[in-house]
Amino acid sequence: MRSVLRNVVMSPWWLVQVFSQAKSFTANPVLGNRLLNRLGLHVARLIVAHGARRIRLLYIAPFIDKKLRQAYWRDGFILIEDFLLADEFEELCSDVRQKGKELEVRECIQGDTLTQRVLLDEAASAQLPGVRKLIDNKRYLGLMAFVGATYKRPLFYIQRIANGAANGAADPQKNLHSDTFHPTMKAWFFLDDVTSDKGPFNYVPGSHRLTMGRLKWEYERSVNIHQQADTYSKRGSMRASDDDLKTMGYGPRRAVTVKKNTLVVADTHGFHCRGQAQKNASRLEVWAFCRTNPFSVFSGFGSRFASRLENRGAKALWRLEDKRAAARGAKSSWHVVDSTKMFDK
Repeated sequence: MRSVLRNVVMSPWWLVQVFSQAKSFTANPVLGNRLLNRLGLHVARLIVAHGARRIRLLYIAPFIDKKLRQAYWRDGFILIEDFLLADEFEELCSDVRQKGKELEVRECIQGDTLTQRVLLDEAASAQLPGVRKLIDNKRYLGLMAFVGATYKRPLFYIQRIANGAANGAADPQKNLHSDTFHPTMKAWFFLDDVTSDKGPFNYVPGSHRLTMGRLKWEYERSVNIHQQADTYSKRGSMRASDDDLKTMGYGPRRAVTVKKNTLVVADTHGFHCRGQAQKNASRLEVWAFCRTNPFSVFSGFGSRFASRLENRGAKALWRLEDKRAAARGAKSSWHVVDSTKMFDK
């Protein structure tokens, strides 16, 4: 009886989520409904979201260099070496390594990998003028707006990925995956050289585009999603094998090894993952992340006020998770750690 009542109460919310970023087949019984997905619900969301992205880009693409636009449409990501002038880059690195340790550092453990982050909200970025110049750089913001197809200001972090630094199973982020069903943006500005032994970003060029093979694969996955053993796919972040890539008509993955002072902006609807790495190898970067309502045709304004609210929301969620975890006598998934773990390397 309680289950039936819950379904009645929650059904309107689950239906509304069909028109949002919601992606989990397990958390939302409408999105995970086998009959609806047989009728094409999941594939319809894919097609409409990609169409809406095209409309939003009508307002944004004209302001981006033609060669960079072509690189994105071809590959799904943009790579620019020596993005900052040498003195600007040195100022940024000095700020991060010397002043970053004065800020709150949070850590997430996935398998044997540690991800450490500092949220660059208004207060934190004010203490790091070199970093502030980057995250206010119009070219930097413009490229992220283009790939993300929105002027919504991203969330910015200082981030370190530390490979093999924890006792655990294999890092699940090293399996090829698509973040979600719609185009979305992540960006990495590398403060270290990233060689093949440091777990470079891997991407399948062109996999941000919908092919008939991709749509067929997504359709079959959505219909049979509850038979999948992989929990990440059930939550809407589809995992793919090399054989799956061939089925969809994509080529092999590419390991994006880079020099420091390189910017990579990628559409993480395309298949990507962290590369394999030597134990204790790490990389330091300024990382940015942005998602918007995938069905909106409005490109937004890049409001700083909205950005401040989102940053406050992120911090409030962390504190809430800390409180809940403490009540269980455990650590939250993103828990506070000694800043020297991130910066004294």
